[in-house]
Amino acid sequence: MVQFNESGLKAFIAGENLEAFRRVKLSAGSGTTVEYADAGEDFIGFTQDKVDSGEYVTVALRSAARTYPAIASEALSAGAVLYGADDGKVADSASGTAIGTALEAATDDGDSIEITCDNGAAGEIDGATIAIEAEGGNGAIPILLRKTGITDATGSGVKISDSVPFKCKINKWWIISRDTTASNVKINNGTNDISANIAKGTADDTEVAGATIIAEYDELAAGSDLIVIASAAAAFDIWVQVEKIA
Repeated sequence: MVQFNESGLKAFIAGENLEAFRRVKLSAGSGTTVEYADAGEDFIGFTQDKVDSGEYVTVALRSAARTYPAIASEALSAGAVLYGADDGKVADSASGTAIGTALEAATDDGDSIEITCDNGAAGEIDGATIAIEAEGGNGAIPILLRKTGITDATGSGVKISDSVPFKCKINKWWIISRDTTASNVKINNGTNDISANIAKGTADDTEVAGATIIAEYDELAAGSDLIVIASAAAAFDIWVQVEKIA
């Protein structure tokens, strides 16, 4: 008979002594036994109890729409992009694929914090908020990079993201005018223009679609800058939609 789970919680057998709020994976060749997921390893969810090996343990499945308590392996800041660490803990030191975002700070190894399992997409980078807007197939996740409250992006511009945490392809971008000052606006990777200029216009609170993206520069490597540059000091908010790629 086919089984299924709708609660987001499921009981497994502990394959080793387990502490509460740790990442676990299925033991090799098993669909019922779990053990700690170590640094960089994938996982199915978080333990909810401290149990001895052989006992049943409740696991909060990572696929559920919720936040999770987790155990940090090091000091980290709220908003940090998180990765898997040894013994089922989490850390902001990169190891494997990003798994989530810290909603609370940790001051030491062993601290419990609230996190999201959003593949690190909600982390703050230089004031830019990165948020998952929708999910597609095969790991294709459109993500919005947003910078609000810009008042002067002249000269070298304003960084939307100081260091993009993953390789991505830029799909489209747009701004919302927050004053009546005319200005030409473009996005740049710190070396080359990613787009042509658009005219911000003089209408306040108006959305303006971004100009054509230059195909040669539409991909950003992990660690790249993403900058908005304006020809005159003007107030606007900007959104850039990207897609994480391998």
